[in-house]
Amino acid sequence: MINEEEAQLIASKYIEEKEAIAGTPRLKEMDNNLVYIVPILINEIIVGEIHINSETGENLGGAGC
Repeated sequence: MINEEEAQLIASKYIEEKEAIAGTPRLKEMDNNLVYIVPILINEIIVGEIHINSETGENLGGAGC
């Protein structure tokens, strides 16, 4: 299982906006899997999120702009 820091680092690799950063992940159960929800922040405002599988580190998608 990956930890919060690893999930944050993985998510940051998928951010395309220059000014956006990956925030502090939170662990949540989704579809019978534990998934890190990593908020995407611009100027400390959440503008989206990336979902990272806690077992594999795979990017499962997300939401936002």
